[in-house]
Amino acid sequence: MGVWFILLASFMLKYYTVLFIFLVPMALLPCDPFPSKTLTPIDHSSKEKSFNEFKNKFQKILKSKDRKALEEVIDKDIHFSFGGEAGKKDFLKSFQLTEKPSSSNFWELMEEVVKLGFRQNKEGQMVAPYFFETFPGDYDPFTHYLVIGKNVNVREDATKESKSIAQLSYQIVRAEADDLDGRRLEKESNCNWKKICTPQGKPGYVCDRFLRSPLDYRAFFEKKKNNWVLTIFIVGD
Repeated sequence: MGVWFILLASFMLKYYTVLFIFLVPMALLPCDPFPSKTLTPIDHSSKEKSFNEFKNKFQKILKSKDRKALEEVIDKDIHFSFGGEAGKKDFLKSFQLTEKPSSSNFWELMEEVVKLGFRQNKEGQMVAPYFFETFPGDYDPFTHYLVIGKNVNVREDATKESKSIAQLSYQIVRAEADDLDGRRLEKESNCNWKKICTPQGKPGYVCDRFLRSPLDYRAFFEKKKNNWVLTIFIVGD
């Protein structure tokens, strides 16, 4: 009787352990914590009067989608690809700015970059977004994002109605693997939810509008012959 009782108890323990693991959402399980790092927003665009004036002009070009005006501020040797493409002509063609300028995605992509602020590097170039050159090298750029907002909610599940488990401001977070990555689109909040791990080891979901990879699009502006021009606009590594 004692042996059968022990065997039955052992079986029930294994059964309920498996059942518990199956029923408890993976989002509730902790992830590995890592050192916390905050990249506070800065904007050096007003440091230099000539660039500040250029920036205002450039933003008007973006808003009006003025292709001809854009061409005037693009460097003839602009770098925009890690392949063999280079130069203004290929750049315009690549972003469909030659034949279909009004429907090109360049305008929106560049607006997103510019609004994140500029940092002037030691070569004197103005670089946007501000955190590109200061993103710490000990954080893998392929697996880490920067939260680009103040008091951004990290939610327990991939919906704006879910409980907020943390609020982050301009902190680096780690991407977490998720079987539903890319399919957690919530039209009501215009969010594609990404599963992340906070520095404190809390997993959760953040709307992708508040996450930015250091390998996403970035822009470099350089002063040549007393005129500021766009010299680099590139994505990836």
